[in-house]
Amino acid sequence: MKMINQDNNLLQTEEEEYFDLKTFFYKILARWWWFAISIPLCALIALYICFSSTPVYKVGAKVMISDSKKGEVGVNPMLKELGLFQGTMMVENEIVELKSKNLILDVVKELELNVDYTREKVLREEKLYKDSPFRILVDLPENIKDTTFYVIAKGADKIEVLDADKNMMFEGNFSQAISMGEYRMTVEKNDSLLQVGDEVRVDLLSYGKAATDFHKRLEISLLEKNASAVGVSLEETNPGKGVDFLYTMIRRYNQNGIEDKQLVSEKTVEFINERLRVINQELGDIENSAETFKKTNQLTNLTSDAALAMEQKKATDAELLKLGTEMDVVKSVRAYLEDRRGEEFRILPEQLGLTDESLNSGISKYNEMILRRGKLLQSARESNPIVLGLEAQLRELKSSIRSAIANVENGLDIKIKSLERESQQVEDKLTSVPTQEKQYRSIAREQELKENLFLFLMQKREEAEIAKLIYVATAKIIEDPSAGDAPVEPRKALIMLVGLIIGVGIPVGIIFLLDILNDKVRSIDEVKQALPFPVLGDIPELPQEEVILLRENFSLSESMQVIREKLNYMLGEKACPVLVVTSGVPGEGKTLVAAHLAKAYAKAGKKTLLVGCDLRNPQLHSYLHKNYSRGLSAYLAGMEPEWRRLVHSLEDNLSVLFGGDVPPNPVALLSSDRFKTLLEEVKGEYDCIILDTPPVGILADALTMVSQADACVCVVRLNVLPRGLLSSLRVLESEQHVTNCGVLVNGVSKRIHYYKYGYGNYYNKQNR
Repeated sequence: MKMINQDNNLLQTEEEEYFDLKTFFYKILARWWWFAISIPLCALIALYICFSSTPVYKVGAKVMISDSKKGEVGVNPMLKELGLFQGTMMVENEIVELKSKNLILDVVKELELNVDYTREKVLREEKLYKDSPFRILVDLPENIKDTTFYVIAKGADKIEVLDADKNMMFEGNFSQAISMGEYRMTVEKNDSLLQVGDEVRVDLLSYGKAATDFHKRLEISLLEKNASAVGVSLEETNPGKGVDFLYTMIRRYNQNGIEDKQLVSEKTVEFINERLRVINQELGDIENSAETFKKTNQLTNLTSDAALAMEQKKATDAELLKLGTEMDVVKSVRAYLEDRRGEEFRILPEQLGLTDESLNSGISKYNEMILRRGKLLQSARESNPIVLGLEAQLRELKSSIRSAIANVENGLDIKIKSLERESQQVEDKLTSVPTQEKQYRSIAREQELKENLFLFLMQKREEAEIAKLIYVATAKIIEDPSAGDAPVEPRKALIMLVGLIIGVGIPVGIIFLLDILNDKVRSIDEVKQALPFPVLGDIPELPQEEVILLRENFSLSESMQVIREKLNYMLGEKACPVLVVTSGVPGEGKTLVAAHLAKAYAKAGKKTLLVGCDLRNPQLHSYLHKNYSRGLSAYLAGMEPEWRRLVHSLEDNLSVLFGGDVPPNPVALLSSDRFKTLLEEVKGEYDCIILDTPPVGILADALTMVSQADACVCVVRLNVLPRGLLSSLRVLESEQHVTNCGVLVNGVSKRIHYYKYGYGNYYNKQNR
């Protein structure tokens, strides 16, 4: 019993996993008119979407980002490892700056892109820009709140303003002030485009919302991995607006970069001017001291004996002067860096002629980060994590600059001391020079040092002043903004393709869903997999007028002859076989099969008796268009002593014993000894007996007769018998031990059936 349950579970699993693609295809063909409706309908919807959607264009440009504002040549290896400096400009940083909301906000304000004009048409909206017949001017645009209204031209100078619900807001003239709460606006006309009756929807947005909208649609990306060229694109419904936006954005970006560079130059000039003021005062004091010393000591030129030594000393002093100048500049930068009287982060002077490139690049990088911090503070608080992180980097960088300055000072100090020793050696050679002369040379040397430093700073100031005027743009347009030849949305070809796919998919999906929900047996293969019995054959779905027993049907007759021969092969030389015809549930055509099978045996020369044993629902008479109230039930109940009087002859060799009236106890009558006696008597007079029994799947009536039969024919009708009851037919083998049992499949598609049996339709037509 356990093995039987396992087999049943296995069969059920196989049934669930099985999918007959061929049958499913035939089901699709049978519902072709679903596709005839669905595909054109979905195509029309796709066409409507294509023509009702506002076209969206992708305006794109190519920009080359230069690294002119950097200038970091020699970088300290230690700082490079720390990631504080890079030799070339990071284009990714410039992309972030290009896409910053502050920059986009400036563009929105300049072009007044927070005002959107739309002309509503029958199928779709038309976005206007410079081609709008109206223009909205606002006195306090910062106070704008998101507002939608309609402007209608009622005449050359008359307008109406309606709110979003088409309620009257204003009626008057162009250029007349309209109060909007916290701000006022006027409607200006474009005489060249204005026509009476023009209606335009105006969407007033706050600067912030408009900038956010453009920020979402703006895309900036590197064109190549190791290149400084970037692609800038913007999806926009009006191509002209997109082109103006990109041009203005790049121009503002360059302007901001130049302003940053000029700010650095201005700070450098201020520093140099302050140093010049101090040095000029010191130089005046030294010159006064020299003049006083000369007058006091009446000094003349150096003696010829000391001329050679003095030339050597002069060269040494010149080098000392150069190093001393650089040392003074370095100390000044350190003093400026350590000055705590001002703010913690301020721009350091650049381009001071320092020979140490790592220090120069460090100062340049420090100034760049200070400028970036200033931009962030325009839109963020000092407590912002990004600002705090940048300040931490600035402090770390400031510490690195201090270390670099200390290294430079140490190096200069070593060089200066070395030259001083050399100078002292020359000085020893000049022992014959008068003390006064030596004192004067000391004063003169200090004077020369200050003069050279003064001239040096004057030169650097001039360079800084010139640099303010010659800064070039950072971004260069290498491919002008363009919207291309066609909009990127709607993608009409894709929409139409999707529409066609949906048009096909909807009916296919419905058919597939109905097929899944259908729990009936759907194919012969399912029957073969679920039952151990051989398939004797199949019969097609036929209309009611073609299944009458007394009317010839070629395909049905041909099928019954094949089944008859298979049964004869199973039975062998059985003298008078008793055949039971049953099914799983009512409505599968077992009575039809029983009647036509009996006719097939009669045609073969067998004297055949067809007995209606389905006493609960007798239907045999319906295939004969006859109605007999007295039959087998009357004989088994003892109401009729002679069964032969109840038998009716239909054709040669074919007789029928109808079931008769429905009795109250059909099981008891069919299992009685009187029924067994009837079968024995009938066997003596007929060559073949066919019993039309009740369904074996739901009633026990048939099981009482199966044991007395020589063979059993189980009728399974496709799309009628539930899959769950299919395996229940195995009871004929497991409990009744029927060895000669076969399955006949009813309701097979005509297409499949006629393919198997050839020219059935032709012969049917000929025989009618």
